[in-house]
Amino acid sequence: MTHNFPYTFRADKGRILQYKHNKQISRLFSFSYNKSKHVTKFPLATYDTKLASVDSEGKIIVIDIFTRRKRVIKSDIANISSISFLGKNYLLTSVNNYLVIHNYKTLHSKKISSQPIIDFLKSTKEPSLKLLSSTILEPLVATKEFSKAFTLVSDNFFLKETIGYKKLDEIYRSAFYKAVQALCREDIKKASKYLEKFKNTESKKLQISALFQDFKHYERFTLHIKEKKYAIAYAISSKHSSLTLTEEYKEMEAVFSRTFGLAKSQMQLYQYKEAKETLSDYLTILSKREQIKNLLDGKDVENRRDAQRLKLLRLYEKDDFKGCYEHIDRSKIEDLELVELLEKHWIKLMLKCEELALSGNIKEIKIVLGELISTQTRADKIGDILRVAFYSKIETLIKKRSFNSAQNIIYSYIDIFGEDIEIRSIMKKFESDSTKKLAITHRKSSGEIRYSWLNSEFIVEY
Repeated sequence: MTHNFPYTFRADKGRILQYKHNKQISRLFSFSYNKSKHVTKFPLATYDTKLASVDSEGKIIVIDIFTRRKRVIKSDIANISSISFLGKNYLLTSVNNYLVIHNYKTLHSKKISSQPIIDFLKSTKEPSLKLLSSTILEPLVATKEFSKAFTLVSDNFFLKETIGYKKLDEIYRSAFYKAVQALCREDIKKASKYLEKFKNTESKKLQISALFQDFKHYERFTLHIKEKKYAIAYAISSKHSSLTLTEEYKEMEAVFSRTFGLAKSQMQLYQYKEAKETLSDYLTILSKREQIKNLLDGKDVENRRDAQRLKLLRLYEKDDFKGCYEHIDRSKIEDLELVELLEKHWIKLMLKCEELALSGNIKEIKIVLGELISTQTRADKIGDILRVAFYSKIETLIKKRSFNSAQNIIYSYIDIFGEDIEIRSIMKKFESDSTKKLAITHRKSSGEIRYSWLNSEFIVEY
């Protein structure tokens, strides 16, 4: 999804604020702020629906501005001067004279040491992985400088997600598979020819050398498969991994998949003994032990994923959209078209509700969101929209000098949301313009009752 949203962002005393039409609509998150250290700079970067920032101690936060899901990277690199996105999942930070790349999905960080990449990143105004690939990696692949290309990728893990690497990897895999087929026919000379162009590639030397050693066991391996001695055949292939690329191994795996599928069906019917008996020939195979154990213990990973996807589909079929969003957030499902469809719908709703909030239309926000107003996993975003709606309504009433109405809504706001910086500022404006003193007897900060609005009849009843 590529978007161009009408937002600006600003850091103010450690608070990362979001603006729309020059009006603050959210406090996205806050870093610890120490006045005495005179820290004024919190670098910001945006990409698609994400915003990233970093504090002076190297703590990086990446947040989705519509769902408020966030990731935290504790980089321990102090005084980062700039931050930028290099595409999906990757951030680039700069400190002093060196660059560090961070994968905010895996939370993996690495200093960049390859000079061509450093030069490119420093000289390009808006660098991206796509541009980096087309400028540096893909030309090496096009000119068949495979050794240089693989060395570059080995030193820079983030290049593995580029088109250039996919092309490079496909060329190597194709050559390697052809070599496997040649060795199956006992044609060592032809196998060597297929891999000739990779013989000086440091990261592939071990695998290529192992290939020819592995095939010294090919005849014995295929014999055990023919005799259905799968435990021995799997043991051989686990020691000599090149054999897993043979047609014989694929046929053996197909047999296991059918057997495992039958056992899975038996487990779904609570036929534990039958499932264990079905898998008896595989219980001693090391490479299958964990998968089988998880199935028999009811912890099969694939089963869990299927169950999560199935639950989402059932919620969707029941028109339980609140349940859908809460399930997406809690299960972290991403690889479904339905998830993308639901998120696009959510963004449309948020954009509409932000406009309504800026005009102070609380009633219409409740109508637009319906049951989604109480979506617990997205309460931060919804809560911000509701707060802005109250602020806007009160400010409009103050301008109209409707002080009694403004006063009543201020009291309602504090009952529902507590006190925060923004409402205190509005209260000062009210007291100044109206010459009235607000009677706030029991003060509670917004932090103390941050999500209590979810229990407010005024808010959740629609």
